[in-house]
Amino acid sequence: MTMIVERLGDSFAARVTGLDAGTLSNAQAADLHQAYLDHKVLIIEGQDMSVAQFDAFGTLFGETVEHPVKNFQHPDNPKVMLLSNSTRHGKPLGVKDAGSFWHSDRSYMERTADATMLYSVEIPDDGGDTYFADLEAVYDNLPEKLRARIDGLDYVSQYRWTTNRGDPESRWHFMTEDEMANTPPVVRPMVRTHPETGRKGLFIFPGISAGVRGIVGMDAIESSDLLDELFDHMTDARFQYRFKWRDPGTIVLWDNRCVMHRATTKNLPPEKVRTLYRISTLGSVPS
Repeated sequence: MTMIVERLGDSFAARVTGLDAGTLSNAQAADLHQAYLDHKVLIIEGQDMSVAQFDAFGTLFGETVEHPVKNFQHPDNPKVMLLSNSTRHGKPLGVKDAGSFWHSDRSYMERTADATMLYSVEIPDDGGDTYFADLEAVYDNLPEKLRARIDGLDYVSQYRWTTNRGDPESRWHFMTEDEMANTPPVVRPMVRTHPETGRKGLFIFPGISAGVRGIVGMDAIESSDLLDELFDHMTDARFQYRFKWRDPGTIVLWDNRCVMHRATTKNLPPEKVRTLYRISTLGSVPS
């Protein structure tokens, strides 16, 4: 088979056809990695993968890692996380509301995620779309004075930190004591240089998982005002691509170093079941 990469309209994402993700040659793997760098989000449909094959596919993009919250690991492989709004025997099958806020995976860890990939197992006839935003385009389109202001600035991030400790999504309600101990505060650059392409992108996120505590060297009011301005800019629809899940057997792969994403599973009624496998790969310390 010949691999074909086709950009999806005027978005930054691309659809890949002409490959079996479970049996890639070295040449195909290299071409796929280049497409991942070029397009940031890849859609690969028509696959038939076991959990082990999906994990093996993930290793083409780095070392696959466990999520810091352990509740919904796949029983056959702890590096595969279950995302689902379904229940089995009265218990949730997977994380029901997985990331309905804008975020980049592991942005709150010392070493962030490079790639994340989802594999569809059950797909509803409508709903459950996933949104992506191009953080390099976000940065390039900042007003020049604002871009100059944030270059070189850092911020403090901690997984699910929030000023509202009563929020059920906060770290104090969502995580065990061990999980909280394993996610200490980290310092992040507001602007990240992609380690493979050299391109710059904004690297700060409005979602609760990022847990932005504030900008280093700024008082709370100045920091909050600047963050609000950046979050308003980076969530503009012109930087987004909306993926509509259509069939089981679809892999969606993206680069967390230059893309943020959010889910819409929270809005699915219970009769519209969406179940996905999720894998992330271990990246570097952002700079």
